[in-house]
Amino acid sequence: MKRRSRESKGPSRRKSPGAAPPQSKKHILLCVAGRTPQIVTETLYVLTQEQHKRVDEIRVITTSSGKDRLMQVLLDRKQGKFFQFCREYGIDALNIAFDESTIALLETPDRRVLPDIRTLQDNEHAGDQICNIVRQLAKDADSRIYASVAGGRKTMGIYLTAAMQLFGRAEDTLTHVLVSEDFEEHPDFYYIPAVPRMLKMWDGRKISTRTARIDLANIPFIRLRGIMSDKLSAELSYNELVQRTQADLGLLETIDDLVIDLKSRTIRVSNCRVKLPEREFFVYTMFANFRRQGRKDNGFVLIDKKRHEIKIEDVNSTFRQILSARGEKYPNEGWEDGSFQFIPTLRKLVSSTSTGGTDLLQTVRQVRSRIKRKSTEFGRMDRYLILNRGERGDPHYGLDVAPERIIFE
Repeated sequence: MKRRSRESKGPSRRKSPGAAPPQSKKHILLCVAGRTPQIVTETLYVLTQEQHKRVDEIRVITTSSGKDRLMQVLLDRKQGKFFQFCREYGIDALNIAFDESTIALLETPDRRVLPDIRTLQDNEHAGDQICNIVRQLAKDADSRIYASVAGGRKTMGIYLTAAMQLFGRAEDTLTHVLVSEDFEEHPDFYYIPAVPRMLKMWDGRKISTRTARIDLANIPFIRLRGIMSDKLSAELSYNELVQRTQADLGLLETIDDLVIDLKSRTIRVSNCRVKLPEREFFVYTMFANFRRQGRKDNGFVLIDKKRHEIKIEDVNSTFRQILSARGEKYPNEGWEDGSFQFIPTLRKLVSSTSTGGTDLLQTVRQVRSRIKRKSTEFGRMDRYLILNRGERGDPHYGLDVAPERIIFE
């Protein structure tokens, strides 16, 4: 009976509400550092004591001289500032992975450790290594990166920023540490101590750490990870990644091009295609020309019941353009073809000084409405319709597409 009683009590405690929480993501503080290791503890202070975030691991990218400083100033078990910080704020240092194994040393191409970044070759190779470190850390879906660009050579911070742009995820952050002026370069200041103390300044003044302030400035960055998923596992150099990503961006830019196929009467945006009747296609092409040519008011032309800004030559030049693309010759005035029976009527509307404005306005509205109906299945085509951008009583119609994005085929 006693044995059964002991066994029953054990499981009941383990099943209590709130027990065994799910494993959360590993939070990694990633820093670049040189001869100023205090940026590590300053950043750690803000994350844990002011922002109340957990840090499970500290990774530092540095040179051989930077590592020596880290080991001496931060990671000495008795006097190291990292362990001192943990003791002051009741943090178990064993719960944060930070030791010699989490320090990444920059190397030369022949695998010699860099004492410092001095040459162009050192600079380029450092970029490759920083990029690769961020890539490897970002592969782990169960991690979150707090990247700090505050330390080390400026080049190191720039490369870390670039690497975060290439591989950073939505939950990853990029920051720079800001310390109040009196304490920024003080040799004995590594974080705001739990119990304020007095520090002697270079000019003989004594100042309390109570007045110190440390801020983490968040650096917003553009995340390009979504367009380069195929490159996440490839062992490419930084320069190769930049070139390939730039090529992908160039491809993305063309996705929004408005392509007008004069032969097939088709307008195309990305994989959306709309084939129009000849009259609708003709009017749309004419307005595309207005935009391409930079006509008055950025290609938007006035059309109201009394007046308009469309000329006979606009109709004729569009007609010539379409026929030329189809390998046909421009006919004599008054010539009619089965496909272009609307041309004489359109010419009359444009040249009329009495009813031309009203009828032309009605024609443009009809064409616009029919194009819209044709393109309803393609939501992204709405922005490529003929728009009325004028104010009430002053209607100006045109295409609100960048002229360089309009391509005739």
